[in-house]
Amino acid sequence: MKYQGTVLGVVAMTFVFGVAVATSVPAASLTTPDNFDADVQIVAGGAQSFDAVEGAGPAVSRDAYTINTPTPTPTPTPTPKAVTAASQGGYGGAQCQAGSDAAPEATAFSWPYPDGFRMSDGFGPRAEGFHKGVDMLNAPGVPVHAIADGVVIAASGDGGTGGVYLSIAHKVEGQAVCSMYMHFQTDSLTVGVGDGVTAGQVIGLTGRTGNATTEHTHFELYGSDGVRYDPMPFMTAHAG
Repeated sequence: MKYQGTVLGVVAMTFVFGVAVATSVPAASLTTPDNFDADVQIVAGGAQSFDAVEGAGPAVSRDAYTINTPTPTPTPTPTPKAVTAASQGGYGGAQCQAGSDAAPEATAFSWPYPDGFRMSDGFGPRAEGFHKGVDMLNAPGVPVHAIADGVVIAASGDGGTGGVYLSIAHKVEGQAVCSMYMHFQTDSLTVGVGDGVTAGQVIGLTGRTGNATTEHTHFELYGSDGVRYDPMPFMTAHAG
């Protein structure tokens, strides 16, 4: 009986020792071979990978994209035409008739300022003397338009009292009618002597060159006799 107890005690101790070893040593160390090389590949559509041996980080591939922004088309602006400081052509009765003979018959009409203007001095007597036209006030740089189809007979880049001016001959019901515009901005004329123009065409920009205290267009009408007359009744009848 004494021998049997000793054997049982040895068996019990051996079991306890085995349990202690099994619970204190990682399971991987009991099963992994000495030449283990961890190389894990995580593939999602061939876009991602992980290499524990090389130490490289994950490679991520993103979809490429392109943003196309439309280029706005600028609004065309009239190109100024070079006009020398000295006056070109003439704006007397003879020049008006010759220009009218070369012009097409006018069938359409436009105000110098189709979008409106503010009237200043009208045609007739005033403190400074007889006013041969009307003054149409507008903001600096506002386009000035030809009143009808015609031919340019006079222009100047620096016309003294009238500043930068332009005169156009028209043929209205077979008669010579010439329009005169004064005080344009310097270098803003878009046409020169001999050029044909159409009704409503931009011919220059509002300025205050010459004898002018504010931005405006001095506008005149005259015929083959060179005599100026009130342009307002004619414009109201033809341009509305």
